[in-house]
Amino acid sequence: MRTSSRNRYLAVAAALFAAVTAVVLPVGPAQAVPAPAPCAAPQADSGAAAALAPFKVWLAGDSTMANGNSTCPVGWGREFDRLFNDDVTVVNNAVGGRSIQTWLYESNVKSTKDSAGECVVSPRTYASRWADMLASGGMQAGDWLIIQFGINDGDSNCPRHVGTARYRELLSTMGREAKARGVKPIYVTPVAAIRCSGSTAVGNRGFVSETIAQAQADQVPVIDLHQRSVALYNSLRLCPNNGDYSQGAVGAFFCNDHTHFEAAGAARIAEVVAAALREQGIGLASSLRQVSSSYSLVAQHSGKAADINEASTAAGARLVQWAPNGRTNQQFEFLDSGDGYVRIKARHSGLVLQVSGNANGADITQQPDTGATSQQWRVVEHGGDVISLVNRQSGLAMDVWERSTADGARISQWTYNGSPNQRFTRQRT
Repeated sequence: MRTSSRNRYLAVAAALFAAVTAVVLPVGPAQAVPAPAPCAAPQADSGAAAALAPFKVWLAGDSTMANGNSTCPVGWGREFDRLFNDDVTVVNNAVGGRSIQTWLYESNVKSTKDSAGECVVSPRTYASRWADMLASGGMQAGDWLIIQFGINDGDSNCPRHVGTARYRELLSTMGREAKARGVKPIYVTPVAAIRCSGSTAVGNRGFVSETIAQAQADQVPVIDLHQRSVALYNSLRLCPNNGDYSQGAVGAFFCNDHTHFEAAGAARIAEVVAAALREQGIGLASSLRQVSSSYSLVAQHSGKAADINEASTAAGARLVQWAPNGRTNQQFEFLDSGDGYVRIKARHSGLVLQVSGNANGADITQQPDTGATSQQWRVVEHGGDVISLVNRQSGLAMDVWERSTADGARISQWTYNGSPNQRFTRQRT
């Protein structure tokens, strides 16, 4: 009798199964097959967990950093907290009028000098602000400490006077005490006052090289805020000026003393410090809020960019058009207001564009951000990054006055018609 190929296949398969069973299954009582071991729960990455844990950024410095107790001066430290994610708390212990030595030792610094020309400190007991930061309830491992002195330290008289060697010694002491507690210090050179040489802002502080040198010696990150603030003043065209710090762009940035900041100026300096954290790859930068993209708005009919007149940081400065130059007074952030509307914030001043009324021809100026409907704009897309902007309150469109192609022509509002002087190319900066 012939066996079909199918039957032969079944016979071979049965034989193989029997052989495997004989090898795998033991002779004797049946045994339960053990259940597979449960998968181990993945262990949290300790580095990631630490990055997400809440921590504090402690500030130690003088009046240019301090919160202040009036509308002017306002130190940049008061404006620093808003730049961070919610897991960060900024503790500003900067105090006006202090050198690094009087900040550390306060009333223990005497009005007399020793044989080395340094102010006598007796007893050498820390002031409560620093003692409290060093105590168990103060700075904790994972915190950061930002130190900025060097403005009052150059005073020739005690108690504020500090020599360069003593300055470096005290700065290093603060950094060492922080490191001993697992706190990461950052040294910052003194922010510049506004001083002009013709049309150029120039440096004017001491202890800059000493701060940088000590940071290198201590292997601590350093931000050269002195150099960066001078660069900011030049980008804002704060020079030349007539020396009247109560008006104009320089008056909107500084109190009437060329040194201390209005709130708008303090906010810009805080942003400079935050930008340095990012650009220098300092670890604290990972906790900064995400920066919105900024754009230029180039009028289609003229090729000129929307521009805050004379780079003013003052509320009420008008929107005009000017040849594109890449400066921050020609750069704008689009902030979501909901319902399909945006607020348009000037990057150089932090103020937003607002119509001054509901009539055709009303000016567009920059004002503090209140979220009012006069500050909200609907974006009309024309394709190819070309847009028109229609104000929520007035229903009128952003419009270059009388289709002018001249530098300085004002940008106001007019009945929407989609013409080229109401169309702007939105270009990422």
